[in-house]
Amino acid sequence: MVKQDALMESLSSNLHGFLNQIHNLSAPDKKFLRDGFIGLVRAGHPIVCQMARDIPNQSAQYITRVKRMDLHLIDKNEFDQKVKQSLAAIWAPMITHATPLILDLSDIANPLATQMDYLATVRDGSTGQLVNGYWLAEMYASIGRKNPLPILLEPFGHEQPQCRGQNPVVIDALRRVFTATEGRGVLVVDRGGDARVFLDDWLNNKYRFVVRMRRDRDLMRFYAACGALDKGQWIAMQSRELAERTSDTTSMVKGGQVKGS
Repeated sequence: MVKQDALMESLSSNLHGFLNQIHNLSAPDKKFLRDGFIGLVRAGHPIVCQMARDIPNQSAQYITRVKRMDLHLIDKNEFDQKVKQSLAAIWAPMITHATPLILDLSDIANPLATQMDYLATVRDGSTGQLVNGYWLAEMYASIGRKNPLPILLEPFGHEQPQCRGQNPVVIDALRRVFTATEGRGVLVVDRGGDARVFLDDWLNNKYRFVVRMRRDRDLMRFYAACGALDKGQWIAMQSRELAERTSDTTSMVKGGQVKGS
């Protein structure tokens, strides 16, 4: 119990210092963020009545805390957009040209959800079954040896208005990240990052990136004709060949063309 109290005190102190750096939120909005986060950690569930019960050091009555949190959650004052704008202003200066920006395409499984807006069908990693939930685009910046810095967490569903699918959502999110960093950072993508639509966009926007290719896919480079009868040919580039032939593999890949699925 002593360790839990010490952890809550540390979280509250760090959160207070972080919120002081956000300048476009009112005092009630900051209080809601602080109380909501601490209540969520203590309760362990995103249920307002339980979160309100676990908010520490509160003189207001329980029912008052519940109503206050409900009002903030349903208030249409672009609260989430203000938070996103403030967060980018905080983490963007920390990104250098060599900072790895790690993209993770994941999902949130919520098999019991039936009334939540724009639910999608995702695979529950614990059971392997297809259930209700949301797709998730996450990005973290590796700025040190400690915990990575979260810079993007965007849930979405295919049924959302104007949602054209996962690829356009991911591309738009990355453009916003690189706009905030003014092009700084090296994109790192594991599974699902070698799709043609991604590579074309990243090459066209001159992003620096590292992507793990699927075994049945190759990065192709076109070698121009050497003679009158030679029409040129596409050659699969091996990772070892790229590393041996140039110290800057990114420029070599950018200088060619991409062919594939």
